[in-house]
Amino acid sequence: MIVGGGDWLLSSSLDRRTVLKGASTVALGLLASACVPTAVRSAGAVSVAEERETVYVFNVGSKDVTLIDVANRQVRETRPLGAAVRWLSNEQTYWDGSRIWTYDFPNDQVQAIAIDPKQVAVTKTIAGLGKGPGHSLVVLPDKKKAAVNVAGDNLIAFLDLEHATVDGTLQTGAFP
Repeated sequence: MIVGGGDWLLSSSLDRRTVLKGASTVALGLLASACVPTAVRSAGAVSVAEERETVYVFNVGSKDVTLIDVANRQVRETRPLGAAVRWLSNEQTYWDGSRIWTYDFPNDQVQAIAIDPKQVAVTKTIAGLGKGPGHSLVVLPDKKKAAVNVAGDNLIAFLDLEHATVDGTLQTGAFP
């Protein structure tokens, strides 16, 4: 899904909120395409054979995720996630082939988190990366490593996604 074509980021009349809304919409489209088809689960049932396209809306304030049935344009359910999912954009890679990688900074400490879209749950956490905020996490082309900025400590942390560890850090200028 592309929002308004590729030129929407080039307009100087756009404010940060407009850019973030556009990026969020693109991210939702990408999440929907990456996570489809998803088996629908109903209360009390193990699973339903019917499969539907699902859009995942990550709610930062309530630290949960709302699943929307695309065909019916209705909320299917909202599930607790326990993390405030941050920036997901089509300008950066966040998919390692099985999980969505992003970041959070609870108590002003940056941590990388992996979300399994089928379980709709955080399945890996790499904590203790440094003082927040963070602004982006990018999965590298090998899909086994990632880089995340740790703005409060003026550094980039390089992550080993398979082992959920920090490979190293690189000091940068102020507030990368």
